[in-house]
Amino acid sequence: MAANAGWRHLDTRRTDSWHDYPANNDRDAAVSEFASLIGADPQEVAVVPSTNEGENLIADALNLGPGAGVVTDSFHYSASLAMYGERHKLGMPLSVIAPTGGTIDYDALETAIVPGTRLVAITLVSSVTGHTHDLRRVCEIAHARGALVFADIIQAAGAFPIDVRSSGVDFCCAGAYKWLMGDFGTAFLYVRADRLAGLRRVQLGWRGVKKFQMHALPSQPPGPAGGEWALGTDTASLFEVSTPAWGSLTIAVAAMKYIKSIGLDRLAKHRAGLLDRLQEALPDLGYAALTPRGAASPFVVFERPGLRERVQAKLAEAQIAVTLQPDKIRIAPSVHNGRDDIEQLIDVLSKAG
Repeated sequence: MAANAGWRHLDTRRTDSWHDYPANNDRDAAVSEFASLIGADPQEVAVVPSTNEGENLIADALNLGPGAGVVTDSFHYSASLAMYGERHKLGMPLSVIAPTGGTIDYDALETAIVPGTRLVAITLVSSVTGHTHDLRRVCEIAHARGALVFADIIQAAGAFPIDVRSSGVDFCCAGAYKWLMGDFGTAFLYVRADRLAGLRRVQLGWRGVKKFQMHALPSQPPGPAGGEWALGTDTASLFEVSTPAWGSLTIAVAAMKYIKSIGLDRLAKHRAGLLDRLQEALPDLGYAALTPRGAASPFVVFERPGLRERVQAKLAEAQIAVTLQPDKIRIAPSVHNGRDDIEQLIDVLSKAG
């Protein structure tokens, strides 16, 4: 469904040279689909190139620096930790909470939020272990102490239900290429409408300019040579700067409609049985689970010394796609997988020794 949408877009680009993409595209439809997926209003969502870029934009809009600090944890996305670490070198207060027993202690989180903490930044589902935050609890803790919350939801959106209203999260962002089953180059940034007034505009693109009057031509009224304009104030006006990837947006619309046609609860239930089977079988093969049993994470992560060298060739031969690191394996089944796929994987890993 999503792939066919992408091919149709390419065919239109090839055959219709007059197709006006800035005025005729799937941007609004994609934003609407994503907003309904997380319980937001479309006016609260902007299209940005990636999850990490969305987080950088929020950091700039909050003017994070001396006097406006961040609390995060070791399970947050690595590039985000580096971004906050670089700001820390320039004087921004930063506290990074280390995990205890594979989880983040919320008492430690609460203690770390001090006067001057502006933002609590988390990854809802950690790509490292599958650790899944209680987003509502994080927001309750942060808000009670005067801080806002950014959540990287790329490993959650499209995998299980998310409700930004009930959680109270202030900002969140998700790229389309993971559980939203889309393509690269598109991410959706959510900003709670009542938080916009407290953000500064750090970039400006064509979508943020709602009205522009030129004064350069004889037929135009007299006025400043640089023109006159009015700026929008919704989320897209503040954060949507560059021309988005039209093809990726077309794919995103079809993919999210497909996800909704199945239902997030149904998807999560189907996947849970497959993950339980892996949690049951792999420890007996020498794989240590980093993801707790019963976690909301849409994948499981196991650790074993020398794992990639041992299994990579066997998995490639069996045409099984997983995420491999030298000592870790991340397995992320979805609607396109069944019990037979899981049993095949277990068999390959067993024979690999």
